[in-house]
Amino acid sequence: MATQPDIDLGSGSFLERMPQASREQVLLNSTRIRYAAGTIAFQPDDPDRADILEEGFARLYLTSSGGRQTTIRYVHPGELMGGLLVMGAAFDGSVQMIVDSSVVHLDLLTVRRRVAVDPAVGSALAADLAQRYSHCVRTIALHAFGSIVQRVAYDLLDRACRTQLSAGHLEAAASQQEIADGIASARSVVARSLTVIRAQRLVDTAPRRVRIIDPAGLEALAFSGLL
Repeated sequence: MATQPDIDLGSGSFLERMPQASREQVLLNSTRIRYAAGTIAFQPDDPDRADILEEGFARLYLTSSGGRQTTIRYVHPGELMGGLLVMGAAFDGSVQMIVDSSVVHLDLLTVRRRVAVDPAVGSALAADLAQRYSHCVRTIALHAFGSIVQRVAYDLLDRACRTQLSAGHLEAAASQQEIADGIASARSVVARSLTVIRAQRLVDTAPRRVRIIDPAGLEALAFSGLL
C-alpha cells in the first residue's frame, strides 16, 4: 500500500515544502514580476493565475457591490497566492501590494499538471490551503478574543490599506474615537493602545492620522499569541 506524503504545516514557504526536483518542475515557464506599493496585481475577472510572493508584503481582499472591503489575509514572502485557482475553484477577490514587491508568476497549466502527477507538489498545495484555513480561524479568534492592542493594530492596517488604494499612501485617516467605534471600545483605551503600538515603532501618529511604518510588524502584533 502506498504511503501518504507527510504534510508540513510548519514552513510558510510553498516551494520549501517540496524536494528540489519538484521545485524545478513547478517553476518551469515561470517569470518574475515587480510591483510598486499600492498596485492591484489581481482583481475579479482577471485570468486565473498563481504567484509566489518573493519579496514584499501583500493583501488579499474582497469588495462588495457597494464598494466595501474586507481583508481575507496578508501574504508574506514565500507564500503562494492563487491556491484556489490552481484547483479550479473561483476566487472573486483582489491582491494589493502593500509595499514594493516581487512575485514569481507560475505557469498555471504547469502547476496543475504537477499537482496531478507529483505527490510532493500536491502535499505542498494541501499544506498551503490548510494554512489559509488556519489564518481564517486566527482572524475569528482575533475579533473574538484579541486584546485591544491587537484589535487596534489590525484595524489600523486594514484602514491604511484601503487608504493606500484611494490616496496612494499607507495611512489610517481616522480619529481615536472612530477607531474606538470600529472595534467597539472606548477612546481612552484606544489612546493607550496607540501609545503601546507607537512605542514599538510600528506607526507614527498625528491628529486624525496614523502613518504605518512597518505593516508586516503591525500584522504580526495583531495575531501574536492567537492559536
